[in-house]
Amino acid sequence: MKTFYTTTAALRAVTFAASLVLTGVPVSAADVGKPILRLTRIESEVGVGRAYGFKRVRDNVRYGRKAQRFEIRHGDCGGNKYWDDCTNDRQRIERKEDPKDRIQRVGSKVWYGWSMYLDPNYPDLGKTNAAFGQVKMRNWRSPLWMIKLKSGRLNLNIQSAENCFLAPLSQLRGRWTDFVLYADYSQRPTGPSLILYLNGEKVCTYNKPMVTPAMAQVENGQLNVKYGIYNSYVSRWLDLNKTKTVAPLALDDRFDLSDGTRGKSGSPAAEPFAYDWGVKLPTQVVYYDEMRYGTRRDQVDVRMIEARGGKPAD
Repeated sequence: MKTFYTTTAALRAVTFAASLVLTGVPVSAADVGKPILRLTRIESEVGVGRAYGFKRVRDNVRYGRKAQRFEIRHGDCGGNKYWDDCTNDRQRIERKEDPKDRIQRVGSKVWYGWSMYLDPNYPDLGKTNAAFGQVKMRNWRSPLWMIKLKSGRLNLNIQSAENCFLAPLSQLRGRWTDFVLYADYSQRPTGPSLILYLNGEKVCTYNKPMVTPAMAQVENGQLNVKYGIYNSYVSRWLDLNKTKTVAPLALDDRFDLSDGTRGKSGSPAAEPFAYDWGVKLPTQVVYYDEMRYGTRRDQVDVRMIEARGGKPAD
């Protein structure tokens, strides 16, 4: 059974000792990874320009003084000349790395650390997806990896396949959960290309390359990290819970996942917010804190940093 965040002296001692074993040398309290927040921006042209969408708050933090709060409501969608969530059965409020290739790039090895808190009333949206973090390649549709909630289960997805189950929604609501993820974006990694720790426990290992030769040849194949709340296939929840008759069925996704190309769904439900379903998608609230990247686990693991009195990210 996975254990979730508690603060005890014993835990701090154990995690600090683990950091020494991991690196082989004592770790300075000042040796921490770089904050991810300052290298990202709200994707306002695709997301929403509403004040409630993103805030820095002090009322609920994992470590330090501030955390990041994301909120999304029914119909919070937008678009630009490249993409339109409103006509593709999606909505989002996300921060994205911009410009790309500053945190990770093809061929690099990166450690990420972050903590996430789902509101105590966070809804189960069934087969409507909620993505909480991902790394994308420009001009390639499928994320290299994604943390996604679907049907009440949080999974790690790699290239859109559900590779690893993490936790049920019931164990995530109303508590902080600590993530540490190692990613090797080489085409021929010498070891695992991805390792994920949840609350200090190794829960996922992926041994195939995440970046294939075909992907590496994509023009402008830059990588960028994105996080927040990203809902896809919202028509699935609306169709299941509707109280009024609506002509279109839930979205039939006609994109091609095999080669990463983009397209547009022919389903009328690709524009779900154009119809009155008699219901609206429930509001979703998620907090993020202590988001870092670095070259070693002890630089980004909030439990190790906290145990040695390291400086918080914010």
